[in-house]
Order: sequence, then C-alpha cells, then structure tokens
Amino acid sequence: MICMSNIKCAVFDLDGTLVNTLEDLAGACKILLKRYDFDAQWTMDDYRQFVGNGLKKLVERAFDHTLSEDELNARYAECKEIYDTIKLDHAHAYDGIKEQLGMLKKNSIKLCVVTNKPDVAAKGMVEHIFGKGFFDVIIGCVDGVPTKPDPTTTKQALAAVGCKPKEAIYFGDSEVDMRTAHNAGIEAVGCSWGFRSFQTLFAENPSVIIDDPKYISKLF
Repeated sequence: MICMSNIKCAVFDLDGTLVNTLEDLAGACKILLKRYDFDAQWTMDDYRQFVGNGLKKLVERAFDHTLSEDELNARYAECKEIYDTIKLDHAHAYDGIKEQLGMLKKNSIKLCVVTNKPDVAAKGMVEHIFGKGFFDVIIGCVDGVPTKPDPTTTKQALAAVGCKPKEAIYFGDSEVDMRTAHNAGIEAVGCSWGFRSFQTLFAENPSVIIDDPKYISKLF
C-alpha cells in the first residue's frame, strides 16, 4: 500500500508513460529494415511489444534475432542516427500528462524521468515536449551503465533529488518498469494507457494500476 504522506518524488518512465513515441520508433526500424532488404511485415502491435528494453533490443527484435553481436551493434548505431532525425515527428505527451505533472510540481513533488532511451535523445525529447528544467532529473541509457530493470539509474535519480526509495513512486507502462521499481525498492504504479496491457502489468504485482493520467495526482 502506498503511504501518500511520505511521498516526495515521482519517477516516470518516458516512452509509453509520459510520451507516445511508438510511431517514430517503428518508423526508424522500418527505414533500417528496408535499408538491408529485411522482409519483415511487423505491425504496430508487434512494435508495441518490441519496445521497453531500449533501442538496441528493439533493433534486435525487429531483425527477428538474426544478427550477430557485431551486426547488432552496427545496426543499433545506424538506428540511433535514423531515430534522432525523426524522433519528434509524431511524439507527443499523453492527454492530461502535463496538467497532472504541473499539479505535482505545485505540491513540491520532485519529478524524475528514468528511461532506457539513449540519454541525449531522452533529454532532448523531454525538454522539447515539457520545457527545459521542468523535470528535476532526466536519466537515459549511457554506454557501460546497466539498463532497466537494473535499478542503477533509478537509484541515481533518487540520490540526485535526495529521496529514499520509500519516499518515491515509480510510474511505468511495462513489465520492465514494474521490475525496475521492485528492484529499487519503490512502490510501482502500472500505467495501462501505454505499450503493455493491463494483464501484463497485473502479472508484475504493482501497488496499483491506473488507466488514465488523470489519476496520477490522486496518488499524492
């Protein structure tokens, strides 16, 4: 059970939680697949299941696990370049997100983003959509640092804002996020408007699942 009176920090996943990025992520993969004449007929629902573990895993899944490690690293680098040119073409905050975050800020709740998206891309996207300085901390994927569900980056975010795990809530839309929260010792809130189903989130035993951003502020 979440003890609201103790909560000082809200940690958010990015893709599928704060921002709908699916169309641009899928678009980058489609460009890359076409470049290598890889005949994949993936649907948007397929891409919805592919995301969640970072861009490298997305590339691996898009090529149906057929790449060697060297090939994967090279294609991953290409995909990052492609995605960087189109990442803001269709990306947008989910309806009600900005208003809810504004309410948390008014109540002096620290706001953090922790994502498996490459760090530079994550910071650029968040600042473009929400404004520079809106979030207290933004942490993305950096080479050599473990990605979620490893709790390292989440713990870094909490340390940066001076909060303990018991003083935070973690909001995310995937099983990766729920496991990240559990691994970091933080209460997990599943967001079923994102890239995974209610059933997938429920199986990870979050403290609560919400189906609309309007419920975010009601947890504080």
